[in-house]
Amino acid sequence: MRDLSDVSHTAKTLESEIGKVLSEIGPERFSAVVTDNASAIANARKFISEKYPFILNTRCIAHCINLITKDIIGK
Repeated sequence: MRDLSDVSHTAKTLESEIGKVLSEIGPERFSAVVTDNASAIANARKFISEKYPFILNTRCIAHCINLITKDIIGK
């Protein structure tokens, strides 16, 4: 794995990096990929669903609850 903290998290970058991880480890070893709701992840989610239909592609419920809570308390 490499440090991606200094890399722009564009849709193309995310799709590429997730694809690399799935290929290196072996897609058959995954049952799900969990992501946040960022707009840039949309293409990566589509890529995962189309190329690996047997991998569950889901959003992180903790991230969603955090966003809802921030909206409720106004932060």
